[in-house]
Amino acid sequence: MNMDKWVQLNNQVAGRDKLARLIQYASRAMWDSLEVCNSSPALVDNFKTVEYILSTFRKLLRFGKCLDVFYGTLRTIHYPDLTIRATLTLGKLSQSLFLFADHFLWLARTGLTKVDVKRWSNIANKYWLFSIIMNLCRDFYEIVRVLDLHKSGCRSGISRCKLPTSINSPQDFKRLALQSYVIIQGHKDIAVDTVKNICDFFIPLTALGYTNLTPRTIGFLGAISSLAGLWALLEPKAKLMPA
Repeated sequence: MNMDKWVQLNNQVAGRDKLARLIQYASRAMWDSLEVCNSSPALVDNFKTVEYILSTFRKLLRFGKCLDVFYGTLRTIHYPDLTIRATLTLGKLSQSLFLFADHFLWLARTGLTKVDVKRWSNIANKYWLFSIIMNLCRDFYEIVRVLDLHKSGCRSGISRCKLPTSINSPQDFKRLALQSYVIIQGHKDIAVDTVKNICDFFIPLTALGYTNLTPRTIGFLGAISSLAGLWALLEPKAKLMPA
């Protein structure tokens, strides 16, 4: 990777947040893995400390961002496509409310004010979860549109692009894999955004108690979604627009 891109990434607030997020969730996966292996308690505590520090650092970076995200809805409400307009606008509103609740958690961590941490954490996670659901709805809509365009191209006479409806031979499997790869390569933005949102989906879901994933699994999912977010920042073609 070009070093200039890494420098540019580090100079962006969003870039620093994504890098810190990657290390934060990787640290969570590490300390849980070390605990399972009965490793040194001091080493486990070190990784827990890194996770906590980076989590607090990211909350500071995001402080006040709820206003920026809320202001962004003024652009999305005028988007011509109804489905994209609805999912983007509701998603941004939810994200704005998530960040607003998250600000109170940061204030509680710094000791500037006393709040019910569990209550505000649940509020934040509920709004974050709804925001991710809206993003996934938009991703599903984009995937359906791409498949419809693919079918339209096939009806135009490109018979070899038709995806097999069933896999009865190794040739059918190879053909399906090749055509899927071609579609993903042509729509990296949708693929990256979908992977990111699927991984993120289970983080607030587990925090709210709806699923019971281990910290190690949550760490891996968070790290994967962070890598997808970094890819979207570094590679313009991998960023789903409008955002």
